[in-house]
Amino acid sequence: MVERRRASRYPVSDVRGTLVLTASAKILNMSLTGMAIESSANMRVGRSYRLRLTHGEVAGPDLSGTVVWCHLKTARPVDTGGTTPVYEAGMQFDCMLTGTAGELIAFLRATAILTMQQRLMGRFRVNLEETVNLNAECEFVVRTLSASGMLIETDVAPEPGALFTLRLQLADATLSVCCRVAFVRDVGEQDKRRITSVGVEFVEMSAADRDRLDAFIASQIAPE
Repeated sequence: MVERRRASRYPVSDVRGTLVLTASAKILNMSLTGMAIESSANMRVGRSYRLRLTHGEVAGPDLSGTVVWCHLKTARPVDTGGTTPVYEAGMQFDCMLTGTAGELIAFLRATAILTMQQRLMGRFRVNLEETVNLNAECEFVVRTLSASGMLIETDVAPEPGALFTLRLQLADATLSVCCRVAFVRDVGEQDKRRITSVGVEFVEMSAADRDRLDAFIASQIAPE
């Protein structure tokens, strides 16, 4: 693979950050304690996600939950030929012993498929045509860094060409950067997690963050 870089990259140590991973999912059923979803993304067990429930003009609560199981269900044909995987996963909601439970009950009453005699106990199918976006913050370690991009290692495998926002911790400054995935390579397994090496191209950042990045490179990174 030929990598086209606009600036030289330099090795760094102890530079870390977080990226926001977004997965689109269809809710299959839901209860006050969790839900089952269907997605083309392989949801890692133990990872926490945030989501906002909406149905037409009915707004539900902001929720957070942890994936407790995930398995490959089938492969679905796509228009361009070939197939795309379909996963089913179960999520357990966090901190439901708060006012969020009341908001979720109201949302379920508006969207759940119930008979008049049923109570809101157990798990219910919901009348939702919309998909939901599940957002997770994933940590990464920077291996090389330049003014135009970096090479990171993380336990997620974003699609090449995907755009996402990340936070990069440089010394005492935290940068917010819009990035594009240039390439993804498998590194291997570490601590029972699959690690990938991801080439990231910087797409947009504020002028102040650009100055901080340039200063960091100039003052702390020595060329190979």
